[in-house]
Amino acid sequence: MIIDQFTLILGITVILLAIIASLASPFLHKVKMKSGKQISEHKETQPNLSIVIPVHNNATELQSNLPILLRQEYKGNYQVIIVADKGDRDVEELMKRLKEKHDNLYVTYLPDSSRYMSRKKLAITLGVRAAKTEWIAIINPTCKPVNEDWLTSWAENMEDDTDFVMGYVALGKSIPPIWRFEHIQTANNRLHSAQCGKAWATNCFNIAFRKSRFMEEDGFRGNLQITRGEYDFLTNKLGLNRNVTVDIRQASWLYEDEISDEEWKKRKKYFYASRNLLNGSRSYSLCMLFNNVMLYLSFLTSLAFSVFGYLSHNWIVLGCSSFSLLLLIVLRTFLASKVSRCLGGDIGLSHMFAYDMRLVWQNLGYKISYIRSDKNYFTSHKL
Repeated sequence: MIIDQFTLILGITVILLAIIASLASPFLHKVKMKSGKQISEHKETQPNLSIVIPVHNNATELQSNLPILLRQEYKGNYQVIIVADKGDRDVEELMKRLKEKHDNLYVTYLPDSSRYMSRKKLAITLGVRAAKTEWIAIINPTCKPVNEDWLTSWAENMEDDTDFVMGYVALGKSIPPIWRFEHIQTANNRLHSAQCGKAWATNCFNIAFRKSRFMEEDGFRGNLQITRGEYDFLTNKLGLNRNVTVDIRQASWLYEDEISDEEWKKRKKYFYASRNLLNGSRSYSLCMLFNNVMLYLSFLTSLAFSVFGYLSHNWIVLGCSSFSLLLLIVLRTFLASKVSRCLGGDIGLSHMFAYDMRLVWQNLGYKISYIRSDKNYFTSHKL
């Protein structure tokens, strides 16, 4: 068969599209195990620190997750500060029982009159103010460490030249695989950005910072109008253009075993509500748009040219199109699998490309859901 110019252009075009679409993948740059400087391990002494946990209707999670946080094997002094809603009897009774056994537990309650500010941001602010240490870790009551050595590993990041620490939260196997796939994609993207000096957001409820920096920056001032997004705002305000350490060592992971469908969708909609207030969100959105366009452009072009080659008996075009489709699937799956292994995704290789394609529409669904929502739902007070 004589290869004419038209056939040659089609073949080269479809293969180049597959290569570009693979290079546009959010999984192309994998977060490194340790960022910048090496983390000093096995210190003789470790900094005193406080773990602040904002609580809202989380008595069940606290009963399951709090005991192991109170039993950490740690060389320094540490305190767990619980900030809960006043009048939550389940939490109050649980705290009363635990305080009898643990001297490092401190509990304070939100006043009933706090109506014009995000209660979660207020809870974090009260917890930070109550802390007597320079270093403060903020975690969700739905998260827990796997053993008693987590705090020792986590505190190794708190060096003199570090301002902010970002960690990873792994999702339990009972959580739908598509959610876990999306979680590791987002976590990898944001943690890698932080390692490149652009810590602008996080989807992992596992951060630490200096109390002095929080007070100097007036805490959540500038984003009090949005009810949620507290971890993103803290990362953006205290981590952007600062000395940030990213720790994805498994010993420093937290784990979240269960997330309801309602809570998962809430998190996505709240991110859309808050992202315009985050420095760096625009470049992220453009990168994701480019990824989505290139992924579907390559996939659909390969399919269309395959059909054209078959119908026109142009076996060169058919071969190039089939090869480009296979190349796209293999490369995107390979890149995703590397990150998944690193971040404990435990997702089958055969599903990864399908999840990659599906996320485009799933994220579009989140955005449409946010657009159709009453925006007052995301606002803590009206000016």
